[in-house]
Amino acid sequence: MIPALPKIGKSLSELTALVAGKLNGDENYVIEGAAGLVEAGPSDISFLGNMKYTALAEGTKAGCVLMPNSSAQTPCGAKNRIFVDDPQYAFSQVLGLIEAQRPKLPPMLDSKAAIHFQARLGPGVSVGAFTVIERAAGIGENTFIGPQCYIGENVRIGRHCLLHPRVTIHENSVIGDRVVIHSGAVIGADGFGFSTDRKTGKHRKIPQVGNVVLKDDVDIGANTTVDRATVGSTVIEAGTKIDNLVQIGHNCRVGKDCLLVSQAGVAGSTSLGDRVILAGQAGLAGHIHIGDGAVIMAQTGVMSDVEKGKVMFGYPAKPHREAFKLQVLYAKLPEIYEAVKELKQKLDQPGAAPARDA
Repeated sequence: MIPALPKIGKSLSELTALVAGKLNGDENYVIEGAAGLVEAGPSDISFLGNMKYTALAEGTKAGCVLMPNSSAQTPCGAKNRIFVDDPQYAFSQVLGLIEAQRPKLPPMLDSKAAIHFQARLGPGVSVGAFTVIERAAGIGENTFIGPQCYIGENVRIGRHCLLHPRVTIHENSVIGDRVVIHSGAVIGADGFGFSTDRKTGKHRKIPQVGNVVLKDDVDIGANTTVDRATVGSTVIEAGTKIDNLVQIGHNCRVGKDCLLVSQAGVAGSTSLGDRVILAGQAGLAGHIHIGDGAVIMAQTGVMSDVEKGKVMFGYPAKPHREAFKLQVLYAKLPEIYEAVKELKQKLDQPGAAPARDA
């Protein structure tokens, strides 16, 4: 059974001011909770973020629904509506009221943690049980490190970071402020660097002596890996959000405010500009560049540079409109084959007119 969440306890006038919206309803109506359109009751607020769910909005029992400014004529079961530019973001602001009420544990260094005497911990740092912090590591103020984490030698972690249980940060990695790293993530493992002997075919290890740099406000999902550089740094720029089960190869550079979705893979020495989106299971070859604002759609394989703002799909990747046209043609191939086969049979019949020379 899901534990009861803290109550919001805010009037619609207060919530409207919070989300900078426009209220259509009773400004004194009090909202206690938040829920999806289907689950919401009369004391809950919900949101319509995607217009394909308008039927759910029409049938909802929510006390209030956050809706797009463009949906004033959209049917809605709620008597109260707040119109905003971005309902999903507005809903997240309301959820922040609930999160702020959750009890905060006081800073604590668990007695079962192994913290080297030369490590430096700022004020308000928390370290969970069975975590290891090696020599010369530095942890910024109010950072929380969960149980069973490993912080390698000479690692730098900034302020107000959150490391969930079982995070591994290898030596010399640099983590900025307000970084969140989820369970099972590995930052700074060796890059996949080998040299193959042409005579024997054996693979020889190339030492990986660089590091990883995660800038401010980066979010790393569970079981994601970011490999250290061969030399220099693998860099994730500020504001980038990386989903679970993503692989970033050695010497990659990922720009600001990018979104990398689950199971995407980026091979070594590839660079991404700012605000790039890699959808699920997208794969990028090594030593290429993806321009600012480009979108690589799900399961797309990219083998060469992508220009700024391009939307790519398919394997090998093509501009998405061209790729969609090809998908339509692929579906018609059996029909085209039968038509060509029938035409060939007619041409092969006795008495058929001979083909003219070109």
